[in-house]
Amino acid sequence: MIGPLPGDIFRQGQVLNHTYEIEGVLGRGGTGEVYRARNQISGRIVAIKALNAQFSGNDDYIQLMRREEQMRDVLNDAVVRYTECSRTEQGHVFLVMDFIDGPSMNDVMMRRRMDPRELMIIAHRVAEGLVAAHGRGIVHRDLSPDNVVLRDGAAEKATIIDFGIAKDTSTGAKTIVGNEFAGKYEYAAPEQLEGRAEKRSDLYALGATLLAAYRGQVPFGGSTPGEIVRRKQSRLDTEGVPEPLKALVDWLAAPALAD
Repeated sequence: MIGPLPGDIFRQGQVLNHTYEIEGVLGRGGTGEVYRARNQISGRIVAIKALNAQFSGNDDYIQLMRREEQMRDVLNDAVVRYTECSRTEQGHVFLVMDFIDGPSMNDVMMRRRMDPRELMIIAHRVAEGLVAAHGRGIVHRDLSPDNVVLRDGAAEKATIIDFGIAKDTSTGAKTIVGNEFAGKYEYAAPEQLEGRAEKRSDLYALGATLLAAYRGQVPFGGSTPGEIVRRKQSRLDTEGVPEPLKALVDWLAAPALAD
């Protein structure tokens, strides 16, 4: 957890909806904050994502939270479990989900290069989670080392988190943030730069994530919009990556969607 600030949405010890006692801040972002909390009834530790006041009354952002909450229908150990979406008496909208205790892949890769064998285990686990989400018509759109947490530090317990910009691909569904680009361009599939994201787009992101973790650095995606587009048309540089990890990354992150 990180230290509190005067402007935080919730304070330590505050109890939400007579149930969730705030223990501390896990992270802050542009639209809100994430907290660690304890369910006073069951004792279960949860993570709570809360929207800032100016976004809690915005229909577009409320729709984002609703979409993320619908992930509760995806029941798979490799996908974070969502519980409910609620609103405090002060009007703050918040989302309750499992607290995944462990480092993210990004935390680990900033300390060391990850071993090819553990990356193959993570790849299998994350792919299972994506199959579960895709089976419900949900595309993550922002898969990256930040959004894969290793529960208890174990590769075999890798868990996908943060479906905050997920897209519903079912017929007639409204895309939450529109059809424009969403995600981190370093890990995004080429078609995402054109505002198109589908299930295979998450597979590209998985390949780029595995490569970044092996290299121990974020892949360079380009410094200008034109360069970003050009680089996305070429295969990722997997020279020196051992097999079978190399072949897996080459396959997952093939620039052409059909491949």
